[in-house]
Amino acid sequence: MHQVQPDRVALEIALRGLNTSMPLEQMLENPALRIVLENRARYHMQRRSRVDVKKLQANDNDS
Repeated sequence: MHQVQPDRVALEIALRGLNTSMPLEQMLENPALRIVLENRARYHMQRRSRVDVKKLQANDNDS
């Protein structure tokens, strides 16, 4: 099964979510840290795709 590669924005947001001082390029060079970062970025991309923009524009917040 082919996994979707996260885009640059998702990687940067995932890096902020991991709360580390390591630069993005350095994290991507390390294979173990790359897996963690890409998985977190994929999770962010899934959450981002669930946002209903029309609902936000209408200010229809059903919480």
